[in-house]
Amino acid sequence: MVEQNKEEFTSVSEIRQIESLLNLLELKLHDFHQILPRLDRRRGLVNFGVSVLKTLFGTATIADVQQLHDTLNDLQLQNSDITHSLSTQSTYVKTLSTATDVNAETIANLSSIVR
Repeated sequence: MVEQNKEEFTSVSEIRQIESLLNLLELKLHDFHQILPRLDRRRGLVNFGVSVLKTLFGTATIADVQQLHDTLNDLQLQNSDITHSLSTQSTYVKTLSTATDVNAETIANLSSIVR
């Protein structure tokens, strides 16, 4: 019964078409991956020189600068979250203040009635 329902919804030809399309996309992705630039091994001496400069003088490397940028991006996201939280908290405080004023007036009216 399950096989009959399965065949009703998707035909074998559709599945084969999807499979061939997926294979074609996989080949295109592989070809695209092949044309991407590769790390140039000839720069090893320069990288070694930068490492020596970093050790001797504390010169920043590309990895250090990238880490700094990532840290700054994280801090900016946290800053925007904090700003949003403060704005929301301010709204809650204003709402609570209004509710407190209304309740204070109600208590004053009820106490005057009870007297």
